[in-house]
Amino acid sequence: MDLDELYARLALEEEEDEGVVVAREDSSSIQKTYVLIGRFLAYKNINFKIMHNVMASLWRPKKGMEIHEIGEHRYSFVFYHVLDIKKVVEGGPWTFKHSALVYHQLQDGEDPNLVHWNRMDIWLQVYDIPNGLMSHRILQSIGSYVGKFVKSDPTNIDGSWRMYARIRITLDIDKPLKRKMKLKHEGGEWN
Repeated sequence: MDLDELYARLALEEEEDEGVVVAREDSSSIQKTYVLIGRFLAYKNINFKIMHNVMASLWRPKKGMEIHEIGEHRYSFVFYHVLDIKKVVEGGPWTFKHSALVYHQLQDGEDPNLVHWNRMDIWLQVYDIPNGLMSHRILQSIGSYVGKFVKSDPTNIDGSWRMYARIRITLDIDKPLKRKMKLKHEGGEWN
């Protein structure tokens, strides 16, 4: 009997309506992890061992971390304390060999295969804000113009003169960067 005849005789039974019941474990026995799924915006292959050592030495998590290759130039960055992942997320953007790391923090139950890779948080330096137009509201408007405003550096408006203001924004990396914009008071001239 050849293989085709064996396949022809194969009969599939309907699936049972029952499934596997998983007992709820005591949540105190499960170690809580915090996971970033990321990829580098690179045209070349990343040397995993070197990248692992560089990122671990940059981030220096107090409770440790693991980095795993998960296929298609994607990586998981597993942290064991909320402050460690918070430091990484708020301290970015991060690069390795001039390639930016685009990442997404996984929430409980979220499928890593459905992560969108087109957003990136960066600190933006805003120069040449005319005298009298420096305020948190103006900085928020500028951030919303360039991308999606996240927050403003609290030292931006402390009474001292600065060459630039810093704001954190979320960029859509599929769109071109906006390099210039104009400001004006209502009813005034464009600056």
